[in-house]
Order: sequence, then C-alpha cells, then structure tokens
Amino acid sequence: MQIILLDEARFDAFAINHPRHNYYQTSNYGRLMTKNGHNAYYLGLVDDIGEIKAATLMIVKNRKNDRKKMGYCPRGFLIDWENEELVKLFTEGLKDFLSKRNFTYLKLDPMIIYKEHNLDGSEKNTENPNANFTKKLQALGYIHMGYNNGMEASKPRWNGLTFMNTDITSLYNSISKEAREKIVEAVKMGNKVYKGEQNDITLLYNLINNGVPPIDYYYNYYQFYGPTSFEVYFNKLEPIEYVNASKRAYEEEEEVNNNLNMQMQDFNRPNKEMIINEKLKSDERLAKYKKNMLEASKLFQAYPNGLETAGVAVIKYGKTITFLASGVNEQFKDQNPEYLLKWQLMQEFAKQGYTIVNLGGLTSDLKKDYNSIVKTELANKIVEYVGEFDLVINKKAYYTGTKLNPILNWLNTPI
Repeated sequence: MQIILLDEARFDAFAINHPRHNYYQTSNYGRLMTKNGHNAYYLGLVDDIGEIKAATLMIVKNRKNDRKKMGYCPRGFLIDWENEELVKLFTEGLKDFLSKRNFTYLKLDPMIIYKEHNLDGSEKNTENPNANFTKKLQALGYIHMGYNNGMEASKPRWNGLTFMNTDITSLYNSISKEAREKIVEAVKMGNKVYKGEQNDITLLYNLINNGVPPIDYYYNYYQFYGPTSFEVYFNKLEPIEYVNASKRAYEEEEEVNNNLNMQMQDFNRPNKEMIINEKLKSDERLAKYKKNMLEASKLFQAYPNGLETAGVAVIKYGKTITFLASGVNEQFKDQNPEYLLKWQLMQEFAKQGYTIVNLGGLTSDLKKDYNSIVKTELANKIVEYVGEFDLVINKKAYYTGTKLNPILNWLNTPI
C-alpha cells in the first residue's frame, strides 16, 4: 500500500460513503480554506489495485516563513479506527510521505467519543468502547494534547448532539423537559418558520450580532457548499397572529389564575402550599402575557409585515445536520423563538431521513451562557471527544522553535 494525492472528485466519492463522514472532510471545506489563505491536499492510502482504504483532507497554511511546517486534518482521518493494522499502515505512510516534504508534524482531532454526559455535566455510567483509543494512538507515536474543557483547541471537544427518530413523539420526549416547556410557550405566540435565501445571510448575521467571524465567513460557506447544503432559516413573528395569540394566552391564564385564587380561599382544602406556589407561577405568566399583548400592539404598528426573532445557518452533509451558527433578537429572547425554530427544523430533518443534528460546541460547564443553554437543552446526548493529537514527523523541529504557541501555527506552507 502507498499514500497518494487524490483529486477532489475521487476524494469526495470516498468520503460521502465512509461511516465517519463529516462536512470538514470534504473538498467543499478544502476550497473554503483555500480561499482563506491555506492549501488543501487530499491524501489516500491505496492498495495494489488502486482501491482507497483510508483518506484525509489535510489543510496547510500558505505561509513560507514559518519555522514549523504543519498539516491539519480537521476531525481526523476517514478510516476504520478499530482496524489497528490499517491505522498503523496509514500512520507510517503519512509519516514517510510528509517527511519527504519537510513537515514537522500533523495535527488531527478525531470525532471519537471519549465520554458521554448528562445535562448537568455529570458523567453517564455507560460502557465506553473507545476507552483505550488514546493509548493505541500514543503507541504509534501520536502525542495526545490533553482533555481540554474550553475552546482552546482547533475544534470544540464537547458537543451537543440530537440523535434523530422518525417517531416525532419519541424524538420530542428525548430532549430535555426544559426545552419542551419553552417550545410549548413559543408555540402559543404567532410564529412562522421559513427558509431564507442568499440575500438573507445579512439578516442572519445581524441576529447573530457578535461581529466574529465577519459576514464573509457565511457567504463563503454558501459559495463553497452551495444552496442545497448550506441553508438559512428564520423564525418570524407575525403581528396579527402575535396579537391574537397573546390575547388568547392571557385570557386562558386569567381563567387558570381565577380558579387558583378561589381554591386559595377554601381554608379546608388540602395541599394549600402547592396551590399557593401554582398561583405565584400563574401570576408570573399572567404578567408576561399582559406584557406580550402590549408588545404585540406596538409590533403590529412598527412591523406590519412581521419581524424575524431568530435565525440559524445549517450545513447538510450525508445523514448529519450541523447548526453552524444561530442568533436571537434580544427583545424577544424570553419567548424562546430559537427553541421553536430549531425544534421545527429537527422534526422536518428527521422526516427527511437525517440521523444526527450537531447543535454545536460546548464547554465542560455546559450551561454557562444563553447559547450553551439552548444547545444543551435541545440535545439528547452530550459527548466529549478524545481531543487533539500531534503526529510528530521531525522530532528536532517539533521540540524547538515555535512549539510554545502551536495553535497559532496550526497550518503552514504547501507541499
């Protein structure tokens, strides 16, 4: 067997049919990175009759003055990691191939699950078939860069995933109780989910509202993945429906509140403390719905055609959906439009046969901010991947020079 350079078409044909396919290991991502100052190479391990046994996209920063020459294989190799002999052959082949081209090391971050966690961050007591994965790679000369808990690595090590089910009721019950409650609340308002077009990327960017990365980042994804793989969706608040829904929600809650108030007057009624607690919760909802009625009237005057309150960018590849980025209108955040938007998309994608939704990267504390809370509560599985590995090609160069800041120098000059 030997390592060869593959063309884009041959690499993509292998990648899409591989069990570990992901949108990073595609020529789409390679071309996107090429536009952003890198070079993309598609390396394959082929047998004597030219059949591909393993492959990877390797991206290299197009900068000639760096002292270290580094390749990066985003989300690891497309390989059967359980086939130890194949992993060994691919590793040795890569070392030989890259050594002849003066590389210092190769970085990779395989999508191999290290641990699974509950929504509170605690570890699930599940058997882990990948428990010895790190030791096996270390035995082949890979250096494990550690189990980081933040966003220090090239890609997030913690991710929120939703494993799909065509039984929508079962899928709904698989997400957290908190998410289900917020979806129910959002349904009461006048919301409509719709698919945007290329010129709506600006609208999405304004909802994301953080300025990093720049808007060109999203236009580049649209350019290189195309309109069938990169899509944008929005939750739109319809003024008339919002007015009617707010009024209806207020009237229904007012009836509940009056009933609870009558129960409180009955001194002989059991569970008095529970009724008082329910009355307090109802008072809060009543105040919220009254506020919504006032906002609905103002919205109708200011935005007679409606207002987008949440948006999300989606990448579709193979059987996986990735929520690349999302945002919410801060004024309407407490109405949970992002929960409703993502849930409705998850339903639709499940019906279309997609099997996984990746809600995005997390840190180990999970619910530290609004975005993390949304991802965590809509997931039915929190996974912790094994992390980054460096395959050292040139030991002398690796342990000297710019090693103190490897992340900034994660890509280098072309082959």
